[in-house]
Amino acid sequence: MKLSNVIKENWILVRDGKFQALGLCDAKTGFPILTFAGNKKYLKRALKNPDVSCIFISPDLLDTEEVRKSDRGMCVVPDLRIAFFSLHNQLAAEGKQDAYLQNPLPTRIGKSCTINSLCEISEKNVVIGDGVIIESFVSIKENTTIGDHCIIRSGTILGGDGLEFIRNGNEGILPVSHCGKLIIGKNVEFQYNCNVSKSLFPWHATIIGDECKIESLVHIAHGVHMGKRNLIAASACIAGSAIFGDDVWVGPHATISSEVSVGNRARISLGSVVIGNVKPDQTVTGNFAVEHEKFMQEMMRKIL
Repeated sequence: MKLSNVIKENWILVRDGKFQALGLCDAKTGFPILTFAGNKKYLKRALKNPDVSCIFISPDLLDTEEVRKSDRGMCVVPDLRIAFFSLHNQLAAEGKQDAYLQNPLPTRIGKSCTINSLCEISEKNVVIGDGVIIESFVSIKENTTIGDHCIIRSGTILGGDGLEFIRNGNEGILPVSHCGKLIIGKNVEFQYNCNVSKSLFPWHATIIGDECKIESLVHIAHGVHMGKRNLIAASACIAGSAIFGDDVWVGPHATISSEVSVGNRARISLGSVVIGNVKPDQTVTGNFAVEHEKFMQEMMRKIL
């Protein structure tokens, strides 16, 4: 696709360019993408990314040195986020296979699976491995892959849309299409009434690693990457694009903010609200979460 092919009436084409998909400015895709930048900070980040070939920019960036010296495709666009995600929705609605969306393939179910007749499985773009158990009232949406010997308990929804809505002034709120994937490893168990969203962009996936065990009422948002053998206790909420290492423990009712990184073997105590990165082997506690020992010392100070 070329910028000149998608330009709207009130946009200003600075320099034409080609792109294969859309993505945020730090996305690593291995192919050319269109992104957007509303200020110099994000423009510089986009220009440092070799996968960014085209950029929607705000009008105040037009006369900057970065724009003049760059050879990337650029277009001046009012209401950047609305323009960007409206184009995303348009490409998704047009259903251009290979150009933007995945090719539709019949759903495949492996050997020796036990699947309750009261569950719902999309007829296309679902892959279910061998020996999978799926209980009643489970819903498995398009673009979901489930590895061998997983267990999906009743009421769980896999591969639905996440919370991506863009405010558009007096015109309301723009819902954003979810075109990505959900990939679940082997020997994963989801207990009752969990929800895991697929990712936003067609080249991207929400990933749940091998042998993760997810207790009831857990929400995992779009774009989360979870390593192996994570244990996630009941009612935890993991926001979009959080990245977990291996062997992580998340306590009941903990909340992990978007784009947070949680290292290998880290522990997040019950009820914690995590808004910053957690180091490997670190235990954090509290709202907002801090090193567990520091939290306990502060609590003791207040008590005494």
